Amino acid sequence: MPTPNPEVGAVLLLPRWRCDVTACGVMDTELDLTSWSVIGPEPGGRDEHKMWLAPDPRSERHEHWLWKPLRTTDDGSVTAISDVAEVAASRLAKLVGLPAAECRFAILGDEVGVASKNVTPFGFDLHDGGTYLHEVPGYVHHSPTRDSHGQPKGHARSDEGYTLDAVEQVLDGVDGPPNGKSSMNAMQVFAGYLALDAVIANTDRHPKNWALLERQSDGSRFLAPTFDHGSALGAGMSDAKRARRDPESFCRKGRASAFSPPGQSLVDLAHEALSRAQATVWQERFAKLSDTDLSGCIDAAPTRLSGVASKFISQVLIINQRRLCDADSAEDQTAPR
Repeated sequence: MPTPNPEVGAVLLLPRWRCDVTACGVMDTELDLTSWSVIGPEPGGRDEHKMWLAPDPRSERHEHWLWKPLRTTDDGSVTAISDVAEVAASRLAKLVGLPAAECRFAILGDEVGVASKNVTPFGFDLHDGGTYLHEVPGYVHHSPTRDSHGQPKGHARSDEGYTLDAVEQVLDGVDGPPNGKSSMNAMQVFAGYLALDAVIANTDRHPKNWALLERQSDGSRFLAPTFDHGSALGAGMSDAKRARRDPESFCRKGRASAFSPPGQSLVDLAHEALSRAQATVWQERFAKLSDTDLSGCIDAAPTRLSGVASKFISQVLIINQRRLCDADSAEDQTAPR
């Protein structure tokens, strides 16, 4: 387990952080990427339609944005509102001071989607968590199964030994993101990522959905800002299903499906990580947010977010904030899976 930073302790106050209620509640200007330069496809990406773009072909890597067009769900029944999920997670992270990829609603020609800014600063290389988990005894990665179109169905459930203990071993001695704004170590920040997952119902924190940054000059390792939250907030549900679904029940069924042992609730995993890392400050920060702050994180044009979806997602955020901050997880143990 990483040693708590003695300069931070159990309180983990960050003097530069404040609850910036102006970060949400005002609709961002939509990015028009139509005239931008194509840098290339996402390396190792599972979606061939994703690509890196930049305002200028000579732009540095940290100025590149990953374009993600909206796609239908696996069964082709509905268009997933992954753009809303990505932007909401980005805005919410900003409210509580969590390092996260900046995400913006975007268009590319006639296509609608979202753009996520590169989290790799100049002078660094980025490697996903799976790169380092192979060094942990007991961790075994298996190639994911594929769907009828030959596409991977996922990374998370293919891996053995992907536990909170394994993540702690990878992050032992690693610093938080290299932005100069925090004295937290990597595990303390990662615990904040799991708290965010609990609030936004993100079940997809598999080993490729977090990463370390390695400084090219000396090999020093830092936790990268959190990224890729497009499956959160029930983004793949239809409005018909949202209208029928009880938000409280939906929240209680949220499972950290990537992690072992199976069946852990998102809230329970977050509580355990926050306790281990002495990082309960994240609960304190989420607790300071009002219902208006939370609902403001999903401000979007009606063409992107229906009234039914807006109401459902707002309720999910409010319910999960309470569950995280009030340590309300006992009923999760018997919730249907």
